[in-house]
Amino acid sequence: MNNEMANIALNQLTNSNNGGNRLVAMIGAKNFVRDERNYTIGFKFAAKAKNKANYCRIKLNSMDLYDVEFISIRGVNVKTISNHNDLYADMLKNVFETETGLYLSL
Repeated sequence: MNNEMANIALNQLTNSNNGGNRLVAMIGAKNFVRDERNYTIGFKFAAKAKNKANYCRIKLNSMDLYDVEFISIRGVNVKTISNHNDLYADMLKNVFETETGLYLSL
């Protein structure tokens, strides 16, 4: 996932033109990581999620749909909280807000 694709994914997640900045402001997102080989972007967030996740990974799959994984990282312990596969772009925000209880807009 190149920079442009990563920005598009974050913009679609927040339904805005400045997705990364909005994530930083609304949920304390940090440590953005993208993987060009696997078409993946991930970020850690500081806000307390209701599902105990503190990391979100978004992958663009071969059908041009998104797979979203919520992960809890505590020290060396990594636990997958939930997976959502084959999501359309307009479903990303709703899934994130429902899963974590954190809002991405005012």
